[in-house]
Amino acid sequence: MKRIFNRPTVYLSAMALVSAAIILSPQTPTYANAPTRLDTDRLLSREVMPLAGNFRYENVNYGNHSAHKAYSVGTRRSQNNDVVLRFEVRAGENAFFDPEDRDRSEATDQISFPKNEVIWNAYRVKIAKGFSIPSGEKSWFIIGQWHGSVSDKRSPYIAAQMDGNDLVFLRRFLVDGKPKMQEMHRVSNVPRDQWLNIVIKHRVSETDGILDIWMNGHELVDFNGPLGYWDHADGGYWKFGIYRSRHDQDAVVEYRDVVTTTNDLSKRAAAVN
Repeated sequence: MKRIFNRPTVYLSAMALVSAAIILSPQTPTYANAPTRLDTDRLLSREVMPLAGNFRYENVNYGNHSAHKAYSVGTRRSQNNDVVLRFEVRAGENAFFDPEDRDRSEATDQISFPKNEVIWNAYRVKIAKGFSIPSGEKSWFIIGQWHGSVSDKRSPYIAAQMDGNDLVFLRRFLVDGKPKMQEMHRVSNVPRDQWLNIVIKHRVSETDGILDIWMNGHELVDFNGPLGYWDHADGGYWKFGIYRSRHDQDAVVEYRDVVTTTNDLSKRAAAVN
């Protein structure tokens, strides 16, 4: 009998933000003045509201992996009344579990999907102007990543990362038990301060993996073959925000319309932006 797994689609919606409560995990430092509920009046304006700790949208908990500064993670309304999540990182700022050579301001629900399931995720992302992004093998600036499990310390098996002015999509898979990386597509001179609609469909498998990627309605990657880390029980979980090698410039990236699901997102993939 085939086991059916269909996780409900998770949307970061306006109503969810208005009614959501801030949830702090035991591992996250608490703040004496941390709000327990989002401020409706401020949310309905375009002013950024800080999210001091972990946060909850539509009965889904999101971990706040950042330095927990007032500007690290926040939310605002756009001119079109879209709910926007804003991530900012400055030199030397990272999560409590990070080594000193990297900066981080990310969010994750840490829900692991089973292997051999087709998983879709989509997000609109805008990389702000006014800061440089290094390039080269020893530098990275990741804006979306899929990890094998919470305890897995290996590099992400799918990563969307900036390399200077280019947006690069990477996959990793196992060869003789060790991760091997391959660049799947490079988008040169990605525009800054503009929304990019990214959709990814994938399945973790040693032989029957899938990796399809679209951006602004154009398919960039159509791949079948080995993908991910199939040497443990779960397929993977997703993180988004800023994760970079240590750099001395402030960086800001924003997201909206974030979805992670086993439901088909082909219509979303065809959307221009």
